Amino acid sequence: MIVGGEFYQDQRWATGEPGVDTGNLTFLNGGKAALIVVADYLRSQGIDQILLPAYLCPTIVDTLERRGLRCAYYQVTHDLSLELIDLEQKARGQRALLFINYFGFHQPPSVIQLLKKLQSRGLILVEDNAQAGFWQGAIGDFVFNSMRKLVPHDGGYLYSRFNVASIIQEHAGVHNRRLPVIRAYRQKLPDYLFRGEYTYEELSSLYELAERYYSDDMVVRGDAQERQYIEHLDWQGIKHRRRDNYLYLLDAIRGIDELTPIFPCLEEDNLPLGLPVYVNGVSRDGVFNGLGSAGIGLTIHWKDVASDRRLNHNPAAVDISNRILTLVIDQRASHKQLDHLACVLKDCLRPPGAWSISR
Repeated sequence: MIVGGEFYQDQRWATGEPGVDTGNLTFLNGGKAALIVVADYLRSQGIDQILLPAYLCPTIVDTLERRGLRCAYYQVTHDLSLELIDLEQKARGQRALLFINYFGFHQPPSVIQLLKKLQSRGLILVEDNAQAGFWQGAIGDFVFNSMRKLVPHDGGYLYSRFNVASIIQEHAGVHNRRLPVIRAYRQKLPDYLFRGEYTYEELSSLYELAERYYSDDMVVRGDAQERQYIEHLDWQGIKHRRRDNYLYLLDAIRGIDELTPIFPCLEEDNLPLGLPVYVNGVSRDGVFNGLGSAGIGLTIHWKDVASDRRLNHNPAAVDISNRILTLVIDQRASHKQLDHLACVLKDCLRPPGAWSISR
């Protein structure tokens, strides 16, 4: 049974009517595009450094550095909240700060209070909702998301209290090499998974090329067709399914001592990206590989932190990246598939081998 993995074309959530109000948002090519706009704006204001959480995707650092910003870092705790004392100390003398609502969960009230206080002193807040879909209760001067993490479409939305139209216009005309490649991949993937068409090598080649183009190119403008697809999805239905799956899987893994859910409770109205857990006492990578061998595609956020020379000096961030595993709860998954996921997880964690799967 296949569970998780990359998104493929799926019309089950398509609607004939707009499923979300994006009237006050700017549609861009994705989260990376939003970071480019933010960085260019900060540079235009004479700001050449930004304060970041120590635990984050290295691609964020890559993008900001390519746009001329230097990066400094503050501490993140193991529950993925921001460490208040360190944050306030590190923010002194800074003019811009980025924070992440990890996996679609808000920072706790004490952190929000401190962020607002720093903002009132003139610090520009960049709120990374890349994992949160269409957000609720944002406080950032810039707020952005990334659709490809949630649905089989490229794009992202940016809110800014500043006028960034001229910055976006400066990036007009950049050819999007990724889009036709990732569309071909998403079209072929279900035929490969469910009908045995194409080959693993062909699909892998398409995906790797698409990811290379995304990494290398600095595309800012969003595609009108992708926007049409995104805005005509049943977003309330997607949120309901993800929340239901989160609670169902949370209950299914209850009592597994080797797994510690990072967010044991859903917030009132959030859309979760996945169900992140810490793997304790056994090899996280062994469990990940064992699940992959059983057709279960999970995600590690972000394994490269441990090997990135800019980030791996922070012991807490490295420990998080070495133990975290994101379980699938997205809108494609049925309860039957989640039962299978929980069963295979228990099998992977069974002695003597942390990654051995019984047949």
